[in-house]
Amino acid sequence: MLVENYLMYVGYMIIYLILAIGMRFILNFRYAQAYSADDVMKEGNMAVGFRRSGAQLGLAISMIGVMSGSSHADLIQDVLDTSLYGVMAVFFMVFSLIITDKAVLHRLNNTHELKNGNVAVGLVEFGTLIMTGILAYASITGDTGGIWSSIIYFVAGQIMLISLVAAYENILGKRLNLIQKITDGNLSAGMYLGGKIICYGLIIQSAIVGNGDVSSYTQSIINFLIISIAGMILLYLFEFLFDRVIMVTSTVKEVLEKDLRVIALQLSLAKIGMALILGMAIL
Repeated sequence: MLVENYLMYVGYMIIYLILAIGMRFILNFRYAQAYSADDVMKEGNMAVGFRRSGAQLGLAISMIGVMSGSSHADLIQDVLDTSLYGVMAVFFMVFSLIITDKAVLHRLNNTHELKNGNVAVGLVEFGTLIMTGILAYASITGDTGGIWSSIIYFVAGQIMLISLVAAYENILGKRLNLIQKITDGNLSAGMYLGGKIICYGLIIQSAIVGNGDVSSYTQSIINFLIISIAGMILLYLFEFLFDRVIMVTSTVKEVLEKDLRVIALQLSLAKIGMALILGMAIL
């Protein structure tokens, strides 16, 4: 039995590698007119590197959701189901890049900025792709959730995320002039927004996973909205306390204005840690 389990995990890794190669070809084809990813990364373009590494890591995170489903007695059926959900995860990742272009950084031409080496944009895309992997992980539950259930939860999560990011950019983030700073290549602003997007993904992921036992779609949507909104309110409350109690030497505005990258990194990772703990509390 132990040997069979090891062989199954080797099979999962082979499927992941095939999917990763397939996603690489899709991304190469999609952005071929703008740049050759392999060439610009070889030249040291970190911005494109963040896009590519975020896509690969996000796909790996989503594959954990695929593997978490209950297995069949039939090995062939297991392989087919894993491959099917894995292909869906690849399309989720590609879809996420479109969403980032059109909704998250809608005032920018992301691909043009990445080609020119704007690492701040690359950091935001990295955060968005990791968030997508987290949402896909929650949405794809192998054969227990079903294809349509996975798609519905993923789309609902993306809509919620876009709404939260738009609200933050236009209300709370407006005084920080966040998008303009990212356009100007401010790495602290890129880390800050990318980290915040991952935080949102962790809260929404908990709202999706915590909804698994509800049979009615209407009740599922209501529960999802309540848990997501409550989680975001708590996240903002803890962020406010963190900014006042832990960050005693610099304000967020000062960190972004002066591009204090080390403090911005600490701030982003600490808030991701808070979102992780809060997400577990929601579950």
